[in-house]
Amino acid sequence: MHQLFRLVLGQKDLSRAGDLFSLDDSEIEDSLTEALEQIKIISSSSDYQTNNNDQAVVEICITRITTAIRETESIEKHAKALVGLWDSCLEHNLRPFGKDEDTPHAKIASDIMSCILQNYNRPPVMALAIPIAVKFLHRGNKELCRNMSNYLSLAAITKADLLADHTEVIVKSILQGNTVLLRVLPAVYEKQPQPINRHLTELLALMSQLEQPEQYHLLRLLHVAAKKKQLEVVQKCIPFLIGHLKDSTHNDIILNILIEIAGYEPVALNGFLPMLKEIGERFPYLTGQMARIYGAVGHVDEAATGSMMLASAQLLGRPQENLQSWWKAKGKKTPHGQSRRKIVG
Repeated sequence: MHQLFRLVLGQKDLSRAGDLFSLDDSEIEDSLTEALEQIKIISSSSDYQTNNNDQAVVEICITRITTAIRETESIEKHAKALVGLWDSCLEHNLRPFGKDEDTPHAKIASDIMSCILQNYNRPPVMALAIPIAVKFLHRGNKELCRNMSNYLSLAAITKADLLADHTEVIVKSILQGNTVLLRVLPAVYEKQPQPINRHLTELLALMSQLEQPEQYHLLRLLHVAAKKKQLEVVQKCIPFLIGHLKDSTHNDIILNILIEIAGYEPVALNGFLPMLKEIGERFPYLTGQMARIYGAVGHVDEAATGSMMLASAQLLGRPQENLQSWWKAKGKKTPHGQSRRKIVG
């Protein structure tokens, strides 16, 4: 270890700690792992939480170390020691003392977090970090939890498989109010659908409390789930989706989910056709998508969809002769075997 690190950390010499910033990054890079291990020893001492001098020394040294790691791009070399120090923080109280006052170990965790998780595109680092990161979600520090969630969302973009093993923990964190993590669920669903399916009803119940971007991520999750063709999930989400079709903010993506379902389980939508008709009349621009659902259901129940297709044709301004053509293109008779003259009236 560099002699200045040895002096500052060995004697906990606050007066010399600032001198670390006068050293070149390359001069101290080889010392960083050993320095991190020494910081872990200091921060784990019984009097650390009440020793202001030690806390200040540790804070300055961590800032110098993380800066050097970034500048020398040596995160993979020092990741084990950095994550080891991070993990040690979990053994201590992380709940804020007052409204905005973090505990000493929460400060360490926060300072280290960005240095580690900004490397979300480095799988070896994430393999070490993610099992530790998810543990911070339930330690009572909302600010730390929120920042952790933002980084985990980035990690899900490139390494969703590393997060998939922790899906249950992530879902429980969401249900406790950490809704930022909703954006992670579509990415991990492919690997671990069951923990999400078990809590799907509770997740759907959050919809009215969510901001618009979070609502979108919840709907993205349902779209991914719909593509998995799991009937249990479909039955849970169809009433929810139909109920939110009246919200013009999301009705386009909701209809796309319903079209996906109609492609393999059209009978599940049969009982909702009158509601779809009502929504189609309220939002005529959705009629084209509605017609695709009617068509899919029509393969299993022509009678139920005949009047719906007629309504769609009228809303689209489509001549009723074209409605006849639609049925013929599907290789079907007109509803109830009616003649064109009868349909036209």
